[in-house]
Amino acid sequence: MAKSRKAWTLSLGLAAALLAGVLLRLVWVMDIEYKADEVWTFLHTQDGDGMSGFSWLGMGSSAGPRNPGMSLWIFQILAKLGGIHEPTGLARAVQILSIAAIMLLVCFAWRCVPSEEREPWLWSAAFLSVNPLAVLFHRKIWPPSVVPIFVSMMLIAWWKREQFWWALAWGLLGACLGQIHMAGFFFAAAFAGWAFLFDRERVAWRGWLAGSCLGALPLLPWLRYLVTDLGSRPTSAFQWWHPLEGRFWMRWLTEPMGVGLQYSLDKDFGNFLSAPVVAGRPTYLVGIVQGLAVGIGLCILVRAGVRQWRWGRVESMRDSVDREISPTRFTLNAAFLGFGLLMTLSFLPIHRVYMIFVHPFEFLWLARLALGGWGASQETLRVGRSLLGTLCLAQCLLSAGFLGYVHVHQDIQGDYGVAYGSQTTPPLPRPEK
Repeated sequence: MAKSRKAWTLSLGLAAALLAGVLLRLVWVMDIEYKADEVWTFLHTQDGDGMSGFSWLGMGSSAGPRNPGMSLWIFQILAKLGGIHEPTGLARAVQILSIAAIMLLVCFAWRCVPSEEREPWLWSAAFLSVNPLAVLFHRKIWPPSVVPIFVSMMLIAWWKREQFWWALAWGLLGACLGQIHMAGFFFAAAFAGWAFLFDRERVAWRGWLAGSCLGALPLLPWLRYLVTDLGSRPTSAFQWWHPLEGRFWMRWLTEPMGVGLQYSLDKDFGNFLSAPVVAGRPTYLVGIVQGLAVGIGLCILVRAGVRQWRWGRVESMRDSVDREISPTRFTLNAAFLGFGLLMTLSFLPIHRVYMIFVHPFEFLWLARLALGGWGASQETLRVGRSLLGTLCLAQCLLSAGFLGYVHVHQDIQGDYGVAYGSQTTPPLPRPEK
């Protein structure tokens, strides 16, 4: 009876987090970001403006080169299928895709992941639903914002990579990810490289190669553009100090704790932490919730460190290695070590939005630390679930507070800018034909 009640409580909590994630993405659609990138993307999906024709090239990237054309095609397809002629409609389509990505992650956890490893994956879906940065990025008319659905699909195909058709789908989706956002090339290469180095015999490599070649066909004109157009214009994005910054690892560590909204709010971040204002006085309740989220995250890390130290003293190295060999652990290593090392050693700046590729894995990592992994005691599970549940609630409150702050203030003195509904004259883009 107690076990049944516990399962019912966890299922109810997951359902509540998923519902909150839906509401956080769909609420106040007029408050979406609408700056030069979003304007450029939307206008290139519309007929009759002289900008919507087919192109092998997308919007310019932060590193200098223009993105492959698929980064634009996905929005043109959404606009055409949905009969969309307003920025809010296109944003709504992106939001629905992000909700579908979360639901697909839940289905993956229930149908593909072994029962003994399933719970951390479900916690990952819960955090993906309510995490402030996930909510921020899942509401935008921006190529990275459509990445989550492709990551969820690639994860399923990767999980079944020993079968030809699933391996083909893995290779195809990996090639598409890089064409939607160029960080996807590193992400796809990391998973392929990790499988080649440590799981070579299991993979249906012919299927993966066929899918990769098929997915790379639309990339050929873009590669020609790189060779011909950029040969005399080398990018300045490559800098020797970028690997020393350790941004990937720091963000992997802090984003599951709800940290990162200062990226979007900038000068308004202090005012956000002081909200809500009651009777003209700041209450700092948002700051307290932010501090609570960080405190819980640090508590999880400390508990995991102490537990690992104790295990190291009482168990043999062989038992420790055998315990950690699992599909979940292997997938986490591909994301954390494979993708992390490739991005870090690329000498490129690692912008915060690049982490959208590993959001489900960041949250999975923290959930596994909290729950204790293989052989955890009931007390460890009980405390871990309590910490994760409280952290999930804190992040939901932070996300709701963030959206509420934007809804009230509209003109954000940071990367968010002026909300779409408050723009009397939308910013003019500089289209690149």
